[in-house]
This record gives sequence, structure tokens and C-alpha cells, in this order.
Amino acid sequence: MKTNGHVIRRRRIALGHGMNRFAALAGISGAALSRIENGQRQPRPETLKKITDALGCQIHEVIAEENGAGPTCEVGSAAGNDEEAACEAASPVEQPGPSIAR
Repeated sequence: MKTNGHVIRRRRIALGHGMNRFAALAGISGAALSRIENGQRQPRPETLKKITDALGCQIHEVIAEENGAGPTCEVGSAAGNDEEAACEAASPVEQPGPSIAR
């Protein structure tokens, strides 16, 4: 079971919480939340439960899809800081290559 940290970040920001404030609300450290959101660590089940309870969602809503399709987020550049994210759904459809004119 792999957690999608981008989904956690997007939901946290949508609720209007900064990283440290949300981490305190969930009962975990800000450093731990940062590592989870950035995909550097996978939370233990009890930690994931704390996070989803604070987000007001179910665990299955923050689990990464196995086929790799899921939300993708760019942080910082679109919003001008690291506390907001511009997210859109990833498309599993391949983009066509360049056409050759004859």
C-alpha cells in the first residue's frame, strides 16, 4: 500500500492549513509530514489514519493508484510559493508523436 503524498498535500492546502499547523492537528511532526507529502517516506498505518482523520477523508482516497495514473502536482512555480499547488489529473493516454509530412 503506497500513499500518494501529492493528494495529501492538495487536500491539506484545500483545507487552508500550513504544513506545521496541519501536522500538529494530526499529531505528527512537520518533518514527518513533509517527507510523506514529498514521497520520501511511507507512513505507518496508525500515522496514515491520523492524517486522514485530520483531512476528513478515508485512507483509500490517499492511496496511490498502481498503474501510475493519478493526480500530478506542481508545487511552487504555479503559485509562487510552496504552500499552494496546481494539480490536475494525469492522463493514462499516450500523446501522439510528431507526424511526418510527405
